[in-house]
Amino acid sequence: MISNTQRKRIMLYIAAFMIIMLYNYLNTFIPGSSHDIISFSYMGFVVVWYLSIKERVIDNSMRRCFLVGILSLILLFILRLARWNYFGMYERPNELLRYMNYIPLIFIPLVSLNASLMVGVYNRTKTRRLIMVLWIVGISLCVLVVTNTFHKFAFRIKDSSPDSFSYSYGPGYYIIVLFSLTSIISAFIILIHRCRLSASRRLAYIPILVLVFGIVLIAVYFVSGGAPKLFGSKLYNLQEIYIFLYIAFWESCIQIGLIPTNSDYGKVFEASDLDAYISDRKGKMVYSTKSYTPHDGSDDHRVTEQDIRGGKVVWQDDISSVKEIRASLTEVTKELADENELLELEHEMSSRREELESLRNLYDELYDSVNPEIRSLRKLLADIKQNGSEELPYIRQAAVLGAFIKRRSNLSILAHNSQEIDMKELEYSLRESMYYLSLANVKCSVMMGGRGSVPAETLIRMYEVFHVVSSELVSKKCNIMVNVSESADLTMKIMIDRLVGEEFIESLKNRFKEGLEVSFDRDEGITYIICR
Repeated sequence: MISNTQRKRIMLYIAAFMIIMLYNYLNTFIPGSSHDIISFSYMGFVVVWYLSIKERVIDNSMRRCFLVGILSLILLFILRLARWNYFGMYERPNELLRYMNYIPLIFIPLVSLNASLMVGVYNRTKTRRLIMVLWIVGISLCVLVVTNTFHKFAFRIKDSSPDSFSYSYGPGYYIIVLFSLTSIISAFIILIHRCRLSASRRLAYIPILVLVFGIVLIAVYFVSGGAPKLFGSKLYNLQEIYIFLYIAFWESCIQIGLIPTNSDYGKVFEASDLDAYISDRKGKMVYSTKSYTPHDGSDDHRVTEQDIRGGKVVWQDDISSVKEIRASLTEVTKELADENELLELEHEMSSRREELESLRNLYDELYDSVNPEIRSLRKLLADIKQNGSEELPYIRQAAVLGAFIKRRSNLSILAHNSQEIDMKELEYSLRESMYYLSLANVKCSVMMGGRGSVPAETLIRMYEVFHVVSSELVSKKCNIMVNVSESADLTMKIMIDRLVGEEFIESLKNRFKEGLEVSFDRDEGITYIICR
């Protein structure tokens, strides 16, 4: 869904573009008017659009591609100004400017194809090689058209005088047209193929309509032998078509979700269940979650800060239950150490012994359930201490293990008191683990489709499955999406945008074959793990 802010932005773009086009049309009827202001208005329009792209698009490489495209559009208008207002009356400069006009017309489809190749998960080495080949071809075509004076391969000039300039097309021209059309169509096909959101694919007709409409405008332009006219005034030029085609195509791809952006992230953060807020560089609060409550000076809450771009994020953890358990253990230890006092209070302590035994069993169960993770955490901490603080991957893995140990222990405590646990506890556990996974470049999200209590053993097993899967992928850059639903029974579906090894799949099946049904599926490079 397109938000109100995005809808307003689109309407402003359309209104600004139409105003410039209307002024361009009416300018013909104004005596002594200048077309310079129109060209500069178009250049300002594309610059404003790029500034919005710079804030919205996440990937740096893609932003650089858009920048090259915008510079190409600006060059298109600079060449138009130079040709018609300054140097067009000279024979050689006029001919050279006509040739140079094809440089941005080659670069714009080329950078569009490059941007599409960098969407989603891709092989960086192969993609860089392909992009390098495309740039070699594009630059070669630019050199071919600029040096046409010497070889006449792209254009055959019949009359080179500025007033009666005439020419015919050569094979090189049709190669350029084929390259440009193939690039923009290939860009769209690649975008659709790499998009994993079904909603975006359903809306793919929007950029298709933009692409078809732009190609129709270009066809009308060439069929008319130049800019089509209405009442003696030009409706549009080729440069305006390229602005419309480039900006409208990519903006439509962004709006339907084909291009990842950071739009409406603030609303998502505010709707989360974290006890946190985001501030700017000056410490002023910008976003806060619905669960945030200030706990300044409270010993029952631990405050953690993390620097982010433009400010920092601060979140609070309630540690009151942990402190209560520690205080209880200290009290019991003192009582055990004082044997004489235990003998005098034997009747009173009989009930306490039962409570202590229950606690011991619980702690033994807790230790056994997370013993492998504790050993792994100790090894990681030892490696970090030995190698130094620069071992960032170790620190991230340690954070993930620490989160699992904490949440797994919490679930065991809840299961100790009741055979059923609220599904919110699974959501809390998944979100906390996902947060630390996000620090290791593993992007995660969770969707909960049910509420109420479910069997504790099943819930704990599902959280363990997620932990095993995420631990396998913690050092690999990927995306993980978890969907928990409750129809006939509780089901957790894990979607990973990469293929998981066969050995890992078999080990996961063997590990959770008792008490939990685990199945797998693969489709277009995505691994699905279903637990029920």
